[in-house]
This record gives sequence, structure tokens and C-alpha cells, in this order.
Amino acid sequence: MKKYIIFLFIFLISCGGDSENSNVILEIEPDTNEGETSESQKSTDDNVLEYPADFDIEILFECLSDNGINPIPSPEFTDNNILIKFDDGYSQDFIDNFKSTSRECEEKMKSMSTDNDSNEYSEEDNYEVFETNTALECKKGFYSDLPIPKNQDSAFNYYEYYWQGNEKICYNFYQDELIDDEWEKTVINLFDFFIDELGIYVPINLTLVDQNKASDETLKQINLDDCSIYDFLKESQIEDCANNRDPWGNRFAAAGVDWRGQSNGGNVALFVDNWENSGRDAAIKIFAHEFFHVHQNGLIYLFEDENLFGIPKTWLDNPEETIYNDEPNQVYLMPTWLEEGGAEFAGPILATQFDNNIDAKKFFEESLDEARNVISVAASNNDKVSLKDYEYQTELYESYDNPNNGIPREFAFQYTGGQWAHLYLLSLDKDNYEKLMFGYYRNWSENESKNPGNGWETTFQQLFGMDVDKFYKDFDAFMLKDREEQLLILPTNEELQNLTLSK
Repeated sequence: MKKYIIFLFIFLISCGGDSENSNVILEIEPDTNEGETSESQKSTDDNVLEYPADFDIEILFECLSDNGINPIPSPEFTDNNILIKFDDGYSQDFIDNFKSTSRECEEKMKSMSTDNDSNEYSEEDNYEVFETNTALECKKGFYSDLPIPKNQDSAFNYYEYYWQGNEKICYNFYQDELIDDEWEKTVINLFDFFIDELGIYVPINLTLVDQNKASDETLKQINLDDCSIYDFLKESQIEDCANNRDPWGNRFAAAGVDWRGQSNGGNVALFVDNWENSGRDAAIKIFAHEFFHVHQNGLIYLFEDENLFGIPKTWLDNPEETIYNDEPNQVYLMPTWLEEGGAEFAGPILATQFDNNIDAKKFFEESLDEARNVISVAASNNDKVSLKDYEYQTELYESYDNPNNGIPREFAFQYTGGQWAHLYLLSLDKDNYEKLMFGYYRNWSENESKNPGNGWETTFQQLFGMDVDKFYKDFDAFMLKDREEQLLILPTNEELQNLTLSK
């Protein structure tokens, strides 16, 4: 008997100061009742599982994710092995469930082809994949698993989804008697405005709830709905998934489109406390930020000429060493400063275009002060901040592992510095506005397919006519200027309101 690891991915962007990219990794222990020892797994004690470093989890990824095993301990990777440690929070019943599921998955693996070099796809490669919502109902997913690709080449798998051409947003208000009617109207009008301005590229389910006053039953139902829409689970597995979601009461507004789950559309989660705690204008800016994350991650995988969505093969074939890597060594999709900075750039602009009374300039000025503080505090510790630090190593510089001096930086420069990087590019050429709102996301997949692993840099250089390293050098120098000089590049509210897109 063997033991296996499984990676489950939830793509969620939070506007509360964190960009969550939750990589949950599962290892399952087989039944050893007959004294059998796994060829791959060894156990140093009852709570530690050991696997060789080259252990193959690709096929198990599909099977175990379909069986909804949660919660899952994170693995520890060494040069020679992989360790999974179960702490006291895991009951014996839960571990027994691991064993049972592992046996079922092993039997399925034995019945499937092991020819990993073949480019041919068959129904067996994506067993039990169904179109689950051809009526395009709200609060429902569209596929039971990633469907078979329509086309493929050496770099990408290409998918055509049956909902294409019928994308819509669902406004799912839970226990709406607790939500002010005016805010329900505002949310609908606001997101309709966003879609009119930027378009819609995937179906969207939007959730709005008062997480502090809603009943436990309502909050549980939201978890059930999310698990059924986005997690590629069977009906029997949804309950366990819902029971292991993050606790309620302090969730931040969040949104995104999972790269692997793009077939089931985008997710937006909003809460009454967004405006009760932050005020109306800030809430509208936050909601614009979140919509932009769906815009970014819905559009970026679309090959417009073919009207197909793409997923890089390397991500599918080796996710733990690429897109799921806890210690990445390169940008795989877009730099963190571009993703979060882009949403922070678009948020105030869309907010003031929706309501001309909203002072976008004020939001930008506040962000500048926060960014300047990050740089100032770092400088006092002999640490020099560069935007390049926020490509994919944000947490490194904000921890005691900071390679410059071991002193953590102030948080959120990927948001504030990233936002001002966008303003800086806009100041170089007013035509950059459309490139910042659309150009990068429309061109990344095409460039990535031609030059795997370097699509983001190629896209940046093509759009803005400069090498990325030169941009970092110029922008870092700009961020060291006096505040008054920096503010000279900030457009007026009227200028921001009059920015237009050709779409």
C-alpha cells in the first residue's frame, strides 16, 4: 500500500492588507491493518509520515481533491524527504478516513493509464467531469472538475466553457432583512457600473452578508454554497468542506478567480461591516478594488483571438514546484505589486467615476504617506526598499528573514507602493491608463505561451517600452523624492473622473 499527498488551491484576494494564496496540502495514510509497509511512505511515529522527495502526487491530486479531505497539515520539505506531521487536533476517526480514502484513490490510480508522456486526453483522464449548471443558475458551479481541454500545445491547455457568451453576475444577499435597502441598491448599481466600464469575462457569484448579525445557519449556508461552487467537490464532501472554512466575524472583503477553477467563475465576498467600519466612500473604493481582482484574474487567462481560456501545463503537471510553491523563485502570473497595486490604483478611480463626490485624490495621498513610511522606517534600519522586492517575496521582507538586516518592514508596500507605481506609469504617458487597466491582462497569456516562465516581463516591456529593471530603478528613485514633488504627478479628481477606456 502507498501513501499520497494532495494539493488543494483556493485563490482569494483580500483587501484587508493581505493577499491570500492558500495552498493546502494533504497527505493520506493507507490502511496498515495487515502489517503492510508503503513503498513510498515510512512512519517515524504515529503522527509523522515520511515520503521520498520525488514522490509522485499528480494523479492523486485529482482523486483526493474530489473526496474533500480537510483540514490538512502542511508538509515540511527537506532535500531527502517530505514530512507530514499530524498534531493533536487530528482525531483517530479523521486519520482513519484518510486511510479509507487513500485505498479508494489507489485503486482508481491502478485502473488509469500511467503514460505521462502522452499528449492524448481521454475521458479517463478527467473521470466524472459533468456540466452541472447549464441553466446558469446562481449559487451553483458549472463543472464538477476541470473539463477536458479543447486544444493544447507544448505550453498550455486550452478550454472552452459552455457559459461563454452568457457571463453574468449573481447578487446573493443572505438574510437581507439585516442589510440596509440602500446598500443593497448601492452594491447592485456599483457592480453593474463596474461591468459596464470594464466588462465581465467569467460568471460571478457575489455574496453580501452581515457576518456579525446573521444566524449561524445562514453563515453555514454560505460556506456550503462556496464549497459547492468552487471546490470541485461531490455532494457527500461539501459538509466537511463547509465545517473547515475560516471562522466568521473578522473576514475581510475578498474576491478572485482560481486559475484551476476558472471554469466555475469568480467569487466576490462583501460584508456589512465594510461600510459600517470604514464609511461609505471607503467601502465603495474597497468594493472597486475587489471587482478589479476578478477583472484581472478573469481576463488574464483568456486568449481573445481564439476565445479560449488557458492554463499553463507546468502548473497542472507540477503545481507543488510552480504555482503552489511556498518558496517560489520567480513570478508565475504577475508580480504582487502589480496585482495588489493594480486593484489599489483602479479602486479610487472607479469609485470617483461612480460617484463624483468621492475624493479619490485623498485616497491616493493617504497611500503615498503609508508608502513613504515603509521606506522611511526601513531606511532607519539600514534597509533599502525597492519595488522589485515585492514581485513574489513580500513576506520575506516583512519578516525576520529580511535578507537586508533581519528586521521586518512595515506592511503593505505591495499595495501602496504598487499603487504609486501605477500612477508613476500613468504620469509617463496618459495612454498607459488603458494598458494598466486592460493591456497587461489581455497580453499575458499570449506572451506566456510563446515564452513560458517569462510572460510577465515580456508583457511589461512590450506595453511600456522599457526594461523592468530600468523601471524599478526609476521608480525607486522617484519614491525618494520630496512628498510635494511626488504629488505633482497625481491627477486631479476631475482628471481621474474623465479617464476613459476603449475596452
